[in-house]
Amino acid sequence: MSTQTIIIIAVVAVVWAVAFVVMLSMGKKRENSEKKFNEDNRDKGILHIYGKQIQVDGSALSNIPTTTGKDLETVVALTPGQHTIEGIFESTETVGTKTRNVKTEKLSFDLSVEAGHSYSAGMYFYSAEEKAQYSNGQAGKAILEIPLTIVEGSDYIKAYVLVYRED
Repeated sequence: MSTQTIIIIAVVAVVWAVAFVVMLSMGKKRENSEKKFNEDNRDKGILHIYGKQIQVDGSALSNIPTTTGKDLETVVALTPGQHTIEGIFESTETVGTKTRNVKTEKLSFDLSVEAGHSYSAGMYFYSAEEKAQYSNGQAGKAILEIPLTIVEGSDYIKAYVLVYRED
């Protein structure tokens, strides 16, 4: 190997190491921020939403307490009771060598939350019953399931928007 090749490899390794440390610290910072958010909102229901263009009770997220979770989801603190959640949900499915990015139209659903509990809402390619079979009881309790049929080109894709109570 030439000296130039060794220098290039060393520079790439150093850049990768620095980027790795920066990303690791950003993830840790997000995780700590989420923990503090949960502690500050113990008297509310915490909802992790894996979607975009989210509105709660017809209002923008700027009007309610929110943060970004460790998996880059939107985390909102909701007062106990019934809420209307609106948003666009999306997910990626790999079938063989083909990857499909699937996205819903804007959906709206009603959700009842209790103080001190954590919930998650997202799009999945399996039902709550199927997930329960494969997770050996490790999945949270599904409290809402919205079956979807998405037509993408000539494919019919079966998907669900599921809301789990995680604790």
